[in-house]
Amino acid sequence: MLSRLFLLVALGVPVALAAGICQTVFKDPNSEERPFFRVFEGQGVEIYYPKRNAQQEMFGIKIYKNQDLRKKDLHCDLCVNTTLVEDGCFKIKSTLLSVEIRDVLKYVTLSKFSGNPDVKVAASKKVEFNDYVIPSRCDCRSVPIGGCKKASQKITEYRPLFKFHESSGFAAYIPKASSTASLGLQGLKNSNFVRGGGQQKLDLNVDSLVERDGCFVYDSTTASSAGPKFALGDHLNFVVTGKKIGGEKIRTDPRKVFLTDYFIPSSCTCQPESSNVVKPQKVSRN
Repeated sequence: MLSRLFLLVALGVPVALAAGICQTVFKDPNSEERPFFRVFEGQGVEIYYPKRNAQQEMFGIKIYKNQDLRKKDLHCDLCVNTTLVEDGCFKIKSTLLSVEIRDVLKYVTLSKFSGNPDVKVAASKKVEFNDYVIPSRCDCRSVPIGGCKKASQKITEYRPLFKFHESSGFAAYIPKASSTASLGLQGLKNSNFVRGGGQQKLDLNVDSLVERDGCFVYDSTTASSAGPKFALGDHLNFVVTGKKIGGEKIRTDPRKVFLTDYFIPSSCTCQPESSNVVKPQKVSRN
C-alpha cells in the first residue's frame, strides 16, 4: 500500500466551483473509469475518481510528468492515496504537482477494496495536455498572454491550442508556418459536421484569423461577433480553413475539443493577485 504523505491544500478558488463535478464528468455509468484532472495552471491539481464500487475504500495514483516509463531512472512527481470521498468521487488536491501547457502526465492508479489486503494496480495511461488547454484558474485579462509562445512549443499541423473560459468565450492559437498565407476557423458546438453539408449552420465561422506574435489567433473577447460560449460537458467540433502561399486551399478534417476530458473551465470574479496564493491547510498520514 502507498505509504506517502497526503497533502490537502487550498487552491484559491471558491468551493462552490467544485459542486457537481463528479456527477457531470462521470454521469455515464458505462464510461471508462479513469481519473478526471482539474488543473490550476502552474499552481496545482485536483484529481477525481468515481467510487462505483461500494467496497472500494482507497484510491491512489502515481504520476510521472514528461517522463518515459521505459527508463529505469524514473521519479514519481506525485504519489498519493486517499480514502476521502466527496460528491461520489475519491478526491485529491495537491500543489506538489505543477502542470503547464504541453505537459504529458503518465500515471498508474491503485485501488484497495475492503476484505482484500492486496492493492490493485491498473495499467499505465497518460494525459496529454498537448493540443487543448482549458485553464481552471481565473484569468481576467481580455487577451491571454503568451498563448502563441506556448502553442509553438510543439507545432502540429493546423491544430489550434485552445484556451476556454466558462460562459465568457475562448481563444485559439495556430502557429504560423512559412507556407501558410491565411487561416480561418469553423466550429459547431455539441454537434457534428455533415458531409457535403454546405448549408449547415455554423456556430463559429471566421474567414480570416488575426496574425499576432507568430500565430493566427481567434479571440472571442475581441472578435467583431461573439462566438459560442462553453461549460463543463460541452464540446467543440472544428475545422481549420485557409490558403497556402501558392494559393492551395486548406481545409482540415473535423476534430473535437471535449470539455469533459481533463481540464475544467471555471467562471470567476477577478480579485487582487494575493487572493490566488496557494497555502497548505494540513498534512496528515493516510
